[in-house]
This record gives sequence, C-alpha cells and structure tokens, in this order.
Amino acid sequence: MDVKFDLVRIGTTRKNYTSEKILKQNVDLLKSNIRDLLKDEKCSHKNNRIDMTMIVPAKGHNIKIRLQDIKDFHIRKLIRENYPNSVYKGKLDTILDHINNRVFR
Repeated sequence: MDVKFDLVRIGTTRKNYTSEKILKQNVDLLKSNIRDLLKDEKCSHKNNRIDMTMIVPAKGHNIKIRLQDIKDFHIRKLIRENYPNSVYKGKLDTILDHINNRVFR
C-alpha cells in the first residue's frame, strides 16, 4: 500500500536547532514505522493509497496523526492500536488555521 503524508505545523518553527532536529527525526521515524506497518495491507480504495495528515506540535516532540482523514476503518483501527499516543484529538479548525505554516527550516 502506498502512503502519502501531509505535514502541518501548529505554531512556528522553533529557534532551538536541537528541538527542530528531534522533531524532524520523529516525523521520519513515524513515517517509516507506518509504512512498514501498512506495506502488506490492502486498502478498500481501488488505487490502494492512503492519505494521512501528520501534525507537528507547538510544544513537545510527539508527532500526531489525524485519523479522520483515513477513509478505511481497518487502517484506522490498526494505527489506533499500534500508535495510541500519536492520535490527534484536537479540532480540525486548529489544523486549518495553521495549514500554511512552514513545517521545517
């Protein structure tokens, strides 16, 4: 299965280079883990592709995933079970307000 990620940053880029580097590593790690988890799965859509939104937080280093963007309920369940601490529980308005923020330097 092909997985396409959209990144949204809440807030602005941090002035601390180390924090930015940790965030970038966390994003890359979560992307690769999700791709490994879903590589043998079949999507209910004919193009066998999933679009996901990943949220980079304003505080902390825990990257979140918006499950409401995923149409296939089986895939939602897999991600919720395997990454319970990475599920975004905020509002869609927050994401839409920050959609044009620069993600990384």
